[in-house]
Amino acid sequence: MLSKRQFLQAAGLSVANRIVTQGAEPAESARKVIIVTFGGGVRYSETFAPEGARNIPRLSELKGEGRFFRDCRNLGVLSHFNSTASILTGQWQRVDDFGFQPPASATVFEAFRQQRKAGPMDAWAICTNKSFASIGASLGAGANVVLPKQLLLEAVKDVVKRGSGMGVADRENVHRRLEAILQEGYEGIGWTVFKAGRQLDAKVRATLTHGLIEYINGPEAPASGDELTFFIAREVMREFAPRVMLVNFWDMDVAHWGSYSLYLQAVTRTDRLTGMLWDEIQTNRNYRDKTTLMVLPELGRDGDANAANGFLNHRWGDA
Repeated sequence: MLSKRQFLQAAGLSVANRIVTQGAEPAESARKVIIVTFGGGVRYSETFAPEGARNIPRLSELKGEGRFFRDCRNLGVLSHFNSTASILTGQWQRVDDFGFQPPASATVFEAFRQQRKAGPMDAWAICTNKSFASIGASLGAGANVVLPKQLLLEAVKDVVKRGSGMGVADRENVHRRLEAILQEGYEGIGWTVFKAGRQLDAKVRATLTHGLIEYINGPEAPASGDELTFFIAREVMREFAPRVMLVNFWDMDVAHWGSYSLYLQAVTRTDRLTGMLWDEIQTNRNYRDKTTLMVLPELGRDGDANAANGFLNHRWGDA
């Protein structure tokens, strides 16, 4: 049994051996690392417990191909930003949980970029949680942070405010506003590390636009913020092939609203999207056979079945 700190140390050493060691591998075949967080919190009982395995068919399938750490404990602040920042830094974090403060310790993104002299396109964080704008770095050069759901919300708000066309029911209308927002500048929405004034790099802007449009005009109606996060993450992988990337899924935090069925749907959706991310790794020549995928809970949820809170909150009390 490992504490979360021991797990992170062991996993960090394993990852470090792959991406940080100078001269270990030729640059063209250097290994890549993708960290997936089941953001919003998930419990053992709905995942890897015998009764929960039906909710995570893809992870259950992948379990046999990787290393499974059965015991993972968070002894830090049980809040979203602090928990994810602890994963990215290896140090328990106690900062403002709404992203107004960056992590108090250097992130893996900063260590990687400094030690490997990596460029700004080599480290990315694609996050559903809108408060994660400053998660990419503490002080130095770190990861590009993209908040896809926030982009979409900004576009929808803008369409409603302008009262133009058929409103948000017209996908092309939302599409046009998204393009305008990206053209006008991404400041204040989530672009936090790599930027040149108010204008996004043309290639970056095209990449984000393509992922957003594919999501909005896809064969299925948009269903969740995590699906949008996946579309953008996949687009970034295909266009920039970053060496280190965080993908933060967050739909499970719907548990706060008290709907156990929606929480279970989110668990299954996150499992499906994680499986699709692994499929992309296997088919993308820039990632196949040289990528370490780490999947772990951002934090847990309460397991006290007799409390009014139950699964609703992520307070301490469940193994």
